[in-house]
Amino acid sequence: MKRLLLILILASAARASTLPGFHVQVLQGAPGFLTSLAVDSGGTIYYSIKSGDVLRLGPAEKVAGTPVVVAHVATEANGNCGLIGLALRDDNTAIVHYTTPAITYDIVSAIDLTTGAESEIHRFVCDKDVAERGVSSEHHGGNLTIAPDGSIFLAIGDYGMGGLAQDPAWNAGKLWRILPDGSTVQFASGFRNPFDLAWDAATQRVILTDNGDAVDDEIDVVAEGDDCGWPYTAGNRPPVAGMRPPVYTFPVVVAPTGMAPLSGRNPILRRGYLLGSYVAKALFYVPDVYANPVPDPVAVIQNESDPIIDVAEGPDGSVYFASGFVIYKLIVPASGDCNGDGVVDAADISALSKELSGGPHATTSAHASWGCDVNGDGMIDARDLAALAGMVRGRAVRR
Repeated sequence: MKRLLLILILASAARASTLPGFHVQVLQGAPGFLTSLAVDSGGTIYYSIKSGDVLRLGPAEKVAGTPVVVAHVATEANGNCGLIGLALRDDNTAIVHYTTPAITYDIVSAIDLTTGAESEIHRFVCDKDVAERGVSSEHHGGNLTIAPDGSIFLAIGDYGMGGLAQDPAWNAGKLWRILPDGSTVQFASGFRNPFDLAWDAATQRVILTDNGDAVDDEIDVVAEGDDCGWPYTAGNRPPVAGMRPPVYTFPVVVAPTGMAPLSGRNPILRRGYLLGSYVAKALFYVPDVYANPVPDPVAVIQNESDPIIDVAEGPDGSVYFASGFVIYKLIVPASGDCNGDGVVDAADISALSKELSGGPHATTSAHASWGCDVNGDGMIDARDLAALAGMVRGRAVRR
């Protein structure tokens, strides 16, 4: 059975297409629908399963080929409900977001990753008028993120009832900040179904994506107090006075999912964000959300057989992503590997010369491997050719 599962996973990975020089390595299949992915300071992966399990994938589990359940929360997988978010506060503690079985509350809890013990931090009532009545299983958001000061940011969708996003009395359709003392702040409003987010401490803003109801999937840069417009406006629809428009609207339906800010530790994917997608089944690279205009996201991976649910960066810059049932590692091109064959040699000089025949251009516009950006400055130009020539000469001397 295990061999058959591995064959099916490898066949699934083979159907996906990557940009030149990028490769995908299968790490492990998940024993249920995977909803969130996080990596600790030692490179151990933790992930959540919709039915309520938190699992660990560390060096021992990779060798054994068997995931280890470290905790379970009381929930039910139903629509956009269940255990739908996970982030690491530190190497010993996960913060999770899940819905109660009757969909009466969105719960945020701390999980001790050694003992599996749960400590509830806050519960957001779903139906403000009759709590035990519960609400729809749709649009409960998902992932959370943790700021350096310990604040937890969480976006909750509109429960499939758009008008709630504009009603301050309801928790739905809002972006929340849970302060270290446990108190909550309604940070922003006007969201339909945001799945993931990132805190930008330098600008005191939240970067998040919101799933639209038509061709209006968004990337938003949100300051405290912002109203992002739903349901009065969305995407490229006419703006409404006093409401913050998105910084980017996807031209087709992609259904954005997990998002990872890049730290500069990855040799090729140095800055910006990686973003998964449910409908497009792609992993997008977004180089800059503050540019005007924001450049079109580039699909590093596309045509996956399953939706890409979440993505995370490890402490060494390694990138991991997950479809519904499989965890992968993204192998990026080596610096100087311009032809994408995995080796840096004289053939790459020819490939880079050909790449430059049309003049200097952004790395994201490369026809060949992104490894053509030898100096990692985001541009492919004559400086990269000089750097590559030096690398090749140096290797020839060492041999």
